[in-house]
Amino acid sequence: MYERSRTLRTGIVLAVIIAAAALLSSCVSIPNNSSPQPLGSLERHQPTRNVPTPRPDMDPEALVRDFLKASVQPGSGHLAARQFLTQEASNSWDDQGGALLLDEINVLSDNRTDDTITVRVNGENTGELQPSGQLIPSSGRIETRLSLRKVDGQWRIDGPLPVGVVMDREQFESSYRPHVLYYPSTDDQHLVADPRWMYSGGDQLADQLIGLLIAGPVDDLRGAVTNEFPARSSLHGSIESLPTGGIRLDLAGLNGVGDAERNRLAAQIIWTLSESDITGPYVIDADGAPLDERHSGGWQTSDVESLDPSPAPDSPMGLHIIRGGSLSLVADNAVTPVPGALGSTRSLLSADISANARRVAVVSQNTAPGPAPRLALAVGDYGAAVTPVLEGEMITRPSFAGDDQTMWAVVDETRVTQVTQGAGGGQITETEVDSSAIRAVAQGPITELQVSQDGARAAMIVNGQVVLAVIEDRADGRPVLTNAQGAAALNISGAVSLDWLSSEMLVIARSASDGPVVQLRIDGTPPGALPSGNLSPPVTAVVAGQSTIYAADSRGVLRLGSTNDEPDQYWSEVTPTMGSGAIPVLPH
Repeated sequence: MYERSRTLRTGIVLAVIIAAAALLSSCVSIPNNSSPQPLGSLERHQPTRNVPTPRPDMDPEALVRDFLKASVQPGSGHLAARQFLTQEASNSWDDQGGALLLDEINVLSDNRTDDTITVRVNGENTGELQPSGQLIPSSGRIETRLSLRKVDGQWRIDGPLPVGVVMDREQFESSYRPHVLYYPSTDDQHLVADPRWMYSGGDQLADQLIGLLIAGPVDDLRGAVTNEFPARSSLHGSIESLPTGGIRLDLAGLNGVGDAERNRLAAQIIWTLSESDITGPYVIDADGAPLDERHSGGWQTSDVESLDPSPAPDSPMGLHIIRGGSLSLVADNAVTPVPGALGSTRSLLSADISANARRVAVVSQNTAPGPAPRLALAVGDYGAAVTPVLEGEMITRPSFAGDDQTMWAVVDETRVTQVTQGAGGGQITETEVDSSAIRAVAQGPITELQVSQDGARAAMIVNGQVVLAVIEDRADGRPVLTNAQGAAALNISGAVSLDWLSSEMLVIARSASDGPVVQLRIDGTPPGALPSGNLSPPVTAVVAGQSTIYAADSRGVLRLGSTNDEPDQYWSEVTPTMGSGAIPVLPH
């Protein structure tokens, strides 16, 4: 069952990536997925063959374009790019720091003589690649000027070069690949994704991944995760491939690390390597002895399954719908009201079900007499009575956050709220979340908020634009949204609904006929459109599981997923929901 779930999840991710050929007109293309090495980490070697080199008698404009392409090769201090420079420019170029990724590049000539020329280079800034391999999305056109002169009859760039590196986006997409590092959440219950982009032209991928893992998470995540590697730890030597299969790695500096911490450290290593297609068994030694004597012969992913970042669903229960104000289960081509009051009421507007299908949170119209607020948020056990926890004139669709005891919602379009309930129906606590960072990047009503399955990130729709943020807990226990990524950089507008397909990917419904459902990865990749065949916009709601996306359009609920492990190219109708104005709901 577990392996099947993993296969289906891979299928839908492939559907998301392959089908993104029909991109939003405002967005650039999506990088392919495959293998990898972070900027500036390669050992000194000659440039790889996948980047251009200067050709005889190149004109200045072509030379500059090829220089930007060659700049993707980080080895030997960007030796491939330096071949396009004069010796003086190469000596003065400071290539350290981040790299800007430009699309739609123009090279325009000014002030030309027989031996010198000045060019203006401008393009769309689509992202900044940090030295750690983190890709930060950005937007806006930028321009820089370069001087060229002839050296032995050939044009070369003579500066002045901006600090850092400027890359051609298309060449970057063919030369770098995404990988994910994993760090434990602050409550030690989940592994949180930390995506990095790594150069694909080098060797020793496993060494590089573990080196980055030991170095720690990107700054954005430091308040939301822990790292079980002590500051003094290191990788001793290179990781070895074993003749019988699997790998061996030897760590140093782990003396004094306890058993629980060692298990989480092993989970970090195993899932980081496994998700990059580096297979086990994983023989992990520490300071000359096995990390854990019980696994001296090698760890398997099953040994750290409790921290699987993409676990199989806790419950086989699937699609639900809200229709006519009541909650129903869709199964066996039939719609059946859920047990209890939620299956018979006519007041529900939205709902979420926990991943284990034990708990449900709902927003309903307030039917109490008197001047009570218009809406109420309630929570309870699936199939049982629910308890009202807060009221407001507007309340967003609730979102369980990593477990079945914590949920989030936005009240009256501005107040982000976390609601927790102790085990066994214990005390309910309502806490206002510090969301001031959101206002710094987007203004307007918050009409949707969904928390990722690992509880570390929140995705919001603010005035029709998508905003991402990291969730941290302050010293006083109050949650805070930090490191918000603004709507302009994410380049998505007209959003009406969103959900997490995984802890690394969102699906978003837009009020548009062109690209009504799009996907967005948290690794800095620009958004891309999913197939729209058989959809009848407007799409008003979207929910996602590991292997399937459901969308509500003008006719009913439709499904996009995998058929025989192949990604679907068209949305298929969920027959019993058609013509009903149904709203899809999924456990997650």
